[in-house]
Amino acid sequence: MERIFHSIDYIEKNMYRPIDVHSIARASHYSTYHFSRIFRALVGDSPKEYLRKRRLTLAADRLLKTTDPILDIALDCQFESHEAFTRAFKKLFGLVPDKYRSNGDSTKLIYRDQFNVDMLNHLKHSLTMDPQIVVRPETKVVGVVSRYTEDDLDLNTLWSAFRPYLGKVQGRIGDEAFGIYEEYTESEESVGFTYICSVAVNDSAPVPKGMVSRTIPANKYAVFTHQANASLLPETLKYIWGSWLPKSRYEYAESPDFELYIPKLVDGDVQRSLSIHIPIKDK
Repeated sequence: MERIFHSIDYIEKNMYRPIDVHSIARASHYSTYHFSRIFRALVGDSPKEYLRKRRLTLAADRLLKTTDPILDIALDCQFESHEAFTRAFKKLFGLVPDKYRSNGDSTKLIYRDQFNVDMLNHLKHSLTMDPQIVVRPETKVVGVVSRYTEDDLDLNTLWSAFRPYLGKVQGRIGDEAFGIYEEYTESEESVGFTYICSVAVNDSAPVPKGMVSRTIPANKYAVFTHQANASLLPETLKYIWGSWLPKSRYEYAESPDFELYIPKLVDGDVQRSLSIHIPIKDK
């Protein structure tokens, strides 16, 4: 938790300077990819979203409390133009900056307060789940890579698109399916990830055309069973990163984390249970 709060302090101290997610991640001493996933799950926004909302919150405060020109406020908050600032401000607050200033009423706006210990304490008491601690052997998987932005991830769509590839897989082991989060990317317009729908195969299995192979290293994992709809995964992740991990005797190990889907029979229908595997190591 100290790492995450270091990154938040870094953001607050550099609100009027040009910074990016990589420099924010360095303040936490996590890789950009792992920092971004942890931050999003814990805080509720991606680092980029958090920074933008915090800058717009400061801008809104200055609009009410100062007579600074709107362009100066926009440039100070690292927007490249008056137009770009106006678009972002209206998208977040529902009205343009000059209208907001003339209204002089901030009570109807939803600000992005700085994430703090009180918010974390709220998360600590929202859920109670005890994970299984397991050690999994090294596993080779074969699957299909999908790239998506954080706004358009749809796990049902990704797995439906993967089904036609299953007939191409040779040397499959068991019935488990692995959803692996991998690469992190950032552009001016969006933040994205790479997600791999995959299944376990033996070491000599070929990689079919259009598919990729990955090796999940042997590791210790905290395994959380997610029993709700996939749309509620963010709430489960908030619990894992915001409540369980800080209080546990483990810390995060930088290794692939993944969702494991296991088929089970429910009232005659085959359904897949979802468990989240977080790589851990002893403190």
